[in-house]
Amino acid sequence: MLLVLGGGPAGRLAAIRAAEAGVEVTLVEKRSLGGQCLHDGCMQVCGLNDIARILDAAGLAERAGITRGRLEIDFPGLIREISAIQQTIASILDDETRSAGVEVIYGAAGEIREGKPYIDGRAADAEKVIVATGSRPNIPDIEGITRPGVFTPHTLKEIPGLPERIGIIGGGVMAAEFAYIFSKMGAETHLFSRSRFLHQIPPRLAKEAAKDLASVIIHEDANVSACLGEERVTGVRLDGTTLDLDCILIAAGLLPDSGMVTGVRKGEHNEILVNSRFETSVPGIYACGDVIGEPCLTPVARLQGVAAADAALGRDSAADLTCLPRSMSLGYEYTWMDADDDEGVSLTLPGPAGPGTFWSVPERRTGIASLTINEESGRVLGFAEASPAAGVMGMYLGYLAKKGESVCDLREIFEVHPTADGMYTAIRYSDYLLKKKREKP
Repeated sequence: MLLVLGGGPAGRLAAIRAAEAGVEVTLVEKRSLGGQCLHDGCMQVCGLNDIARILDAAGLAERAGITRGRLEIDFPGLIREISAIQQTIASILDDETRSAGVEVIYGAAGEIREGKPYIDGRAADAEKVIVATGSRPNIPDIEGITRPGVFTPHTLKEIPGLPERIGIIGGGVMAAEFAYIFSKMGAETHLFSRSRFLHQIPPRLAKEAAKDLASVIIHEDANVSACLGEERVTGVRLDGTTLDLDCILIAAGLLPDSGMVTGVRKGEHNEILVNSRFETSVPGIYACGDVIGEPCLTPVARLQGVAAADAALGRDSAADLTCLPRSMSLGYEYTWMDADDDEGVSLTLPGPAGPGTFWSVPERRTGIASLTINEESGRVLGFAEASPAAGVMGMYLGYLAKKGESVCDLREIFEVHPTADGMYTAIRYSDYLLKKKREKP
């Protein structure tokens, strides 16, 4: 029997892969299938972001004089409906997983004690184990951080109502996404970043993100030394001053959730160490997904889950993460892939007017498309885009970069019109510039 600990993207895909090969598979999940992605991360952000964008669009229409009156949000109702949809998705995942032949055990505590598997304290008769226990919120070491009124994405649904003033601790993608959401819902939103905000993404995208986050009060190089209050948090101590807040949301990244696993080698952040075949230091025990460390991304977890299952089945196994596109959801979608070639040249163009950007033309906020290519061959080395549909473009551009495609190979693509995507123009114009360069005597 193959035992899988965790029913998130990595564990579920690993279980299905092995079951489809005819192996007896038992998956242990403490709540419902879908993992952090469904319940605390991607899908929760999608549900909140969709409503935030509606409110953002309504505000734009009001500023243009087209509509009158602001929309009001029922925050508890929003949370209730998001939870219902999440449970619907979890039910679909359950049907899909069981249909593949996987036995799913809910509410049980799966663990590895000194290299041996246990379920609810009883030794499990498993020939092999795949650990896919995911990640947990990174909680900064700040005085008073455990006070009531301090939340994480895992406890966000416990916020009783839309706060008047919220503080978000974090300086990366997660913090930016929640800052956009709460600011567009009408909360006075403060974001506290210990260093330069969004330093992990290309500067040209960070500049665009600042437009989506114009209503957020961003504190860079901020030292939050304490969360203040008695029975409940009432504010923070920030660089020697006090700032009043109704609640705090910690969005400072993720850490591997490996506390239930002992007897295997771990790294400095408690990530389970694995080799290229996702084998741990204990024979027969594999690990994949967030529990083995960065990057904590759903597509990566799925890929690793399949690869770990293949390794456990004795097959060739690989998870190639080269040319990995990343994304962020604010008012627009943001996608990028960093270029790793210093010889590349970049072209950046404003996004066109189209679906989702037409009414942003007066504010000069139509997004951007940026392409980095090898100046000799035209090979795609990197990209960055902010537009209503950038996420879809990132997926295909990453593939083209991975295959070594050149903008010269893409010149015959037919555009779809109207569209708010500017990458087509960036590709065509880059090809034009290369052609001119080659024609020079």
